[in-house]
Amino acid sequence: MRFYVPEWDDAVDAHYDFEHDELSTVDRTERELSYIWDIFEYDTTPIDGVLISREQVEESIRKSERLRKHGVYDDPVLSIPDWLPTISDCGAWGYKSLPFPPYDNAEMLEFYETLKVSVGVTIDHLVLGSGKDKGRLYLDKRALGDGFSKSDIPDKITDVVDLMIDEWPDEWPSYVGEYEPSIRTDASVTPFTQSDFEGDVDVVLSELAEDSRAVYRADDAAFRYELTLNNAQEMYDQYHADDYSFRLMVAIQGWDPESYVEALEHVLGIGYDYVGIGGVAGSPIHDVRKIVKSVGKSVKEFEREHTRRIDTHVFGFAKTEGFDTVGRSGMTSFDSASMLRSAWTGGDNYRLDHDERYDAIRVRYPSNRDSLGEAVQKSLRGRETLVALRAYDAEESITDAVHAWHEKAVSILPKTREYLREHRLDDQYDLSLLGDIEEVLRDDFEYARELQASFSGILRGKIVKLLRKDGPENPLPFAEYEELLNTAEDEFSNFPRTPNLVDEAGSDPYDEIWAVVKDYATWIGDDDLLEAYQRTLANRPWEKCECPICEEHGVEVCIFRGNDRNRRRGFHNTRRFYDEFTDAIPKILIAIQGSAGLSKYDTIESYLRSEEPEFWKQVHDLPVAEIGVFDAEGVSEWWTETNNSVSFAPTRMADNLQEESQRYLHLFLVTPDGDVDPAVSEGIESTNCELHTFADSAALRRDVLETCGEDYVVGDDFIPHAPEANPANGLNVLVVDQCSGSKEFPDGAPVFDAEETLKFSREELLEGDNVPAIAARDLYTGRQQNYVSEAVRRLRDDGHQVSRYFISAGFGLVSEDESLPPYEVTFSSMKVAEIRDRSSQLQIRPDLEKVLDEGDFDVVFFTLGKDYYNSIDIDSMIQRIRADQIGVVFNREIVDKQFDNIVSVAARTEDAKNHGTIVIGLKGVYLKNFARRVGDIDVLDPGLIETLCRKVEEAPTQAALEQY
Repeated sequence: MRFYVPEWDDAVDAHYDFEHDELSTVDRTERELSYIWDIFEYDTTPIDGVLISREQVEESIRKSERLRKHGVYDDPVLSIPDWLPTISDCGAWGYKSLPFPPYDNAEMLEFYETLKVSVGVTIDHLVLGSGKDKGRLYLDKRALGDGFSKSDIPDKITDVVDLMIDEWPDEWPSYVGEYEPSIRTDASVTPFTQSDFEGDVDVVLSELAEDSRAVYRADDAAFRYELTLNNAQEMYDQYHADDYSFRLMVAIQGWDPESYVEALEHVLGIGYDYVGIGGVAGSPIHDVRKIVKSVGKSVKEFEREHTRRIDTHVFGFAKTEGFDTVGRSGMTSFDSASMLRSAWTGGDNYRLDHDERYDAIRVRYPSNRDSLGEAVQKSLRGRETLVALRAYDAEESITDAVHAWHEKAVSILPKTREYLREHRLDDQYDLSLLGDIEEVLRDDFEYARELQASFSGILRGKIVKLLRKDGPENPLPFAEYEELLNTAEDEFSNFPRTPNLVDEAGSDPYDEIWAVVKDYATWIGDDDLLEAYQRTLANRPWEKCECPICEEHGVEVCIFRGNDRNRRRGFHNTRRFYDEFTDAIPKILIAIQGSAGLSKYDTIESYLRSEEPEFWKQVHDLPVAEIGVFDAEGVSEWWTETNNSVSFAPTRMADNLQEESQRYLHLFLVTPDGDVDPAVSEGIESTNCELHTFADSAALRRDVLETCGEDYVVGDDFIPHAPEANPANGLNVLVVDQCSGSKEFPDGAPVFDAEETLKFSREELLEGDNVPAIAARDLYTGRQQNYVSEAVRRLRDDGHQVSRYFISAGFGLVSEDESLPPYEVTFSSMKVAEIRDRSSQLQIRPDLEKVLDEGDFDVVFFTLGKDYYNSIDIDSMIQRIRADQIGVVFNREIVDKQFDNIVSVAARTEDAKNHGTIVIGLKGVYLKNFARRVGDIDVLDPGLIETLCRKVEEAPTQAALEQY
């Protein structure tokens, strides 16, 4: 599977001066820029391709002209390596507020060809849901103004339509006229007036439907859906009528799994072999799972029916909790910038993995709104904090480091005064020479960088501004410079501050740096981040990462300050995400040795279908991205054209396969006898890639699926499906229950509270005087727990193996046999944040994950309430249940259709009445029902479990209801 990162000018200054927070050159066009592919080596670059949207390209005229001239691979700025494939699309999110995409199909094909991208995408239009009764109304923003604004549109209009206001292009593509003849407008647009929106709503909308400044649609979602499919057909026809160098991907849209599948079937009927799922960026993970799973199943059905291969891409989606779905659904590629942007868009912005994240420490620049005195003070306090952080990173004395900085800073302002007196009227500061004054000052004045670093870029900027105005013919009074420097000197007289803070903190390095950071963060107004900062400083996460960014820059990566730190942290985050991605979905390359007959075919696919049908049958539907044929040129993927000549020179073949294998964990090769040249195997084995060789393609298929993971070899099919269990063989059942407020323990026994159960271990409390040791199953005497106990006894009596654990708000995860002291703690009285914090301290999640990972369970019941679900993050926890196991949750309808092996059983008030009980005991009743009925079942699946639990054989009597 391939991961693409969107290209949004995410570059850093290759020679940035971290010490002084100074760019290498003032002029951006003269800087050497580093993109993510420049910072990492070939084998460690944490992306597999780049997504380039036209909408983003054309935000800059200079960039657009440059890329059209050079292409994305030869562009002197981007300079994308030729081994990284590129996808280019229209950027549908950028024009979602327009009634039509602003591009023409033929024009987009030429755009892709001009940029020399690997893959071009058909023009789609995001299918936006409408929450208003009468649909959607688009208005040309150019017609607002001149005394009429959006707020002047009557509520009677905005209450019944979704309003989209955006600036329309001066000229729409020619096809737009076929759909909306009235939209063709001149460059000048007549402003709206109040009268355009007065009168009956239906009449107003009808008139606006014919207005050149407006587009009205009662069913806009259906229109966008059909327009996307129409573009797919037209672009396909135009693409195949000409000879383009890129591959064409079709984008599909929809609003639910069924509509996406319908669109998929339509475009597969057209003939596409690369399908992009659009419109899911920003959607909840549960919605994406349902859509991706449905599309993936339909793709596999099509592939197997037609013995064809279809590649699939998910646009704008990258969540670690979704890896299982996108992997087992056979997706080929996906893209997202979320890992990159998370570095500067909120908290937890330094990532080690999905669960371990930290807050980078904000050291803020002065604001342009600050007075000079405020700016200098902010800069000096920030400078001291940075010096202290670097000393802490280097395990050096913070006090010594700050004193050394201060000793150097003392001379900066006098040196600046001296320099300005001597050189302010020099020729080099003459504007007529066309040199940048700030660049000249940086190059000529020895202390210019430290002047900015310690006393602010604002002070240096004001000095530069005076130098621009100053000159021999009309010199400024030197007092204007003096006024700036005197202000800075007044502020500097209050420094250094840090040594006193450190002296009061004690001798421990952590205590010292915490005193500095706490003082600075409180002063700057970041009090709410103090707890997060403590964790970052205590754990020193930058030392746990071996990526080149963290190794070279250390603590700088964990400092939130400016593009050149923040984007580097984004690159680091992407690296860590990519590591998790490749752990979850191993990178696999599959290839068969070609023959001399390769050149007789137009494409690799046609060669494989004709010359290697058994290989193609076994591999064409596998959930891996790269499948092809290898020769001396390396591996040619299945969808590419064949070369005119074929060579099997051993040395070249070994060199090329060795290079390609550096970016894979596994290389599966099929040869006539199952062997490869020793030079090939030696070359591959010198990398971190594991070589697998086969003569039998069926054996290769089994090995590939086993390598993908245990979920891929469940049954005869790797795509997500409902597992089955045989009760006759005896089930292995896990019940995850919860503690109850009702507990049974001797009168007079000590009862421990929330603080005591955290401060002391269970064993320590049990050693106290008169403290009884009570097995968990006997301690909890709530209605649900009693019912569950009955169910467990019934299951065991019938020959089933049952493991029962309780989630205890006092002691964490405990087995039913473990002894507990009396206590009174419950999650039901806590807020969500308190629950999660206490759960973390009690290690509930990792302990339960260990039970799930180590147990070979057929069925797992989570008989928990909402607060206890929060304690284990149930939506993440159920993903620990293997694909061949059945998980049962209650009142979690959100999981429906996300996971074939998870069933949510409704357990609410009406259900309780039907079963003659109350809600608090209903899950226990359901488990009793399951235990009583499962022996009559031959094959158990998730849907059947719900039936066994909820089936009501006879209505409860009124007497039974009154009992409760």
